Amino acid sequence: MQVTVRAPRPRQLTTPPVGQRDTAAIVGGISAALVFGMGMLLLRSTIGVRSVPERLMEWLLLFLPPGLFEAMLQRFSFDAKRYGLDLAVVVILALLAWLGYEALHRGWSMLILAGLGLAVWLVVMLVIMPLTSAGLFASALPDGAAAAILGYLAISLSYGAVLAFTRTWIDVDGDPERALSVPVTQRRTLLAAIAGTAAAYAATYASGMLFPTAARAPAIVLLDPQEPVPSGGLDEPNPHPQVVSTPVAQAPAPPTPTVAANATPPLPKPPPARTLQRDKDGAVLQSGRPAGQLAPEFTSNTDFYVVTKNAGGDPELRAEDWRLLVDGEVQRSFQLDYATLRRLPAVEVTKTLECISNFVGKPELAPFGAELISTAHWKGVAVKDILALTGGPRPGAEWLAVFSADEFTSALPMEVAMDPTTLLVYEMNGDVLPYEHGYPARVLVPGRYGMKNPKWVIGLRPMTREFLDWYGQRNWSKDAIVRTMSRIDSPGPDSTLAAGQNVVSGIAYAGTRGIQRVEFSSDGGESWHAAELLEPAAAQDAWVRWRGSFSYAPGSRVALMARATDGAGAVQEQAFTLPEPNGGTGWPHLELGG
Repeated sequence: MQVTVRAPRPRQLTTPPVGQRDTAAIVGGISAALVFGMGMLLLRSTIGVRSVPERLMEWLLLFLPPGLFEAMLQRFSFDAKRYGLDLAVVVILALLAWLGYEALHRGWSMLILAGLGLAVWLVVMLVIMPLTSAGLFASALPDGAAAAILGYLAISLSYGAVLAFTRTWIDVDGDPERALSVPVTQRRTLLAAIAGTAAAYAATYASGMLFPTAARAPAIVLLDPQEPVPSGGLDEPNPHPQVVSTPVAQAPAPPTPTVAANATPPLPKPPPARTLQRDKDGAVLQSGRPAGQLAPEFTSNTDFYVVTKNAGGDPELRAEDWRLLVDGEVQRSFQLDYATLRRLPAVEVTKTLECISNFVGKPELAPFGAELISTAHWKGVAVKDILALTGGPRPGAEWLAVFSADEFTSALPMEVAMDPTTLLVYEMNGDVLPYEHGYPARVLVPGRYGMKNPKWVIGLRPMTREFLDWYGQRNWSKDAIVRTMSRIDSPGPDSTLAAGQNVVSGIAYAGTRGIQRVEFSSDGGESWHAAELLEPAAAQDAWVRWRGSFSYAPGSRVALMARATDGAGAVQEQAFTLPEPNGGTGWPHLELGG
């Protein structure tokens, strides 16, 4: 008896019911959007590739009316940026989920679904990147362009791969045993989408080796830190034996025996970024000064105010990988590593930093009040000395563009950049520069608001034309010269006055103009008294602390006011103005008693 065994025939694909297909399309669209979002989060948290919502949120701020922006700051402090980012994330993921649903609901082919990922990537590279000043295919990014290109390719391909998988799941009606019923071309498309995603992710994380930072320009190595910085160009043969140039993408020459005998210690690192203190309403207290107490002459690193544009998190750079690229209108492009930067002749300054968003005249209008100001001692290298390493800027270079790792930019007139006190600093109050203040290096500019003192600096570029920087694009002040301000620190707004004499004290600041005198009033400006300056200003560009006394009778009202006069004899502006676009003004006013 002969028995014939026949292989089971593959089950034929059948179209699932409409309701079931729509449910699967909804789940597939949402899943693809979530995978896209998780990919952005992964790359943002591991290698610092900035997300689409971050970019679009900052771009949309270009069109936000100034009044609305100030109202958001007053209501939410700098958490407004985080809320804006959360909203942007929801909108972007919702659009991607809707797009995925429509593609699945309409029954697009596997090839089109997989290609939809490439289409999303092209939109990011050709539309979103240029809109957000990163250039076509991230070409304008001073660093990390390869990671951005490959990273978004990986994220976009994963989006298409999830849609392709969902289409297959719909075709087999959720039955894995029917997978063989799927046409070979359809299976190959799905496998290609998955493999392409994996390859793109692998290339993203290998991009640092494939496209090393060292390939951007020749490196400058300082062989003898005791020798002065060269004042002329670096030509061949090198006339300055203390400076050598290594070829592009090659390691520096081995150190001389003298350098080896004095081996460079391990590169210093700051402690982990601190958690910002918050008040009872959840708003960031940008200065650690206890309410009702006079600020100390110098602000500790832990109490120094922090302002950032990065709602998605600040860069955390490694000193071993950091490079400063100097290009543009210079005699010769070059780059410095962190160890070489610290071996250049150092300059130390005491300087006050103030955010342009400080609410000087009416601190009660914002959760952070007038606390966006602090003073520290800094150590770094004069920017003019860095530019001079290969001969300095070319004739005709009138502007210096400064680039940061978070894509923040700042523009400085060349005469400001060449000021001996314009520094690239790496230490703060005797310690290595903290992460939240720009580690490994930030720029300090005399007499300018904090917006002109960028953190996480990775590039300097002299230019012949005026450069419109990050804040300039948003119609804030171009020069950002600080305006004269004063602040009443003590007594605080909730203080209880004692009968008799009481002390009033605070700070005053006018940038490099200095403070000539401070006056206070206890009767709402009817009469004024000269305040005592507690000590001479620690530097030309530092605040002063002042103090006075006034009499209080129980049951009466005291209306405290203050005003400062700068070194040129100009009195602080009395009229209150909001910070945008040129910085806040107004005499501080505090009523107590009664």
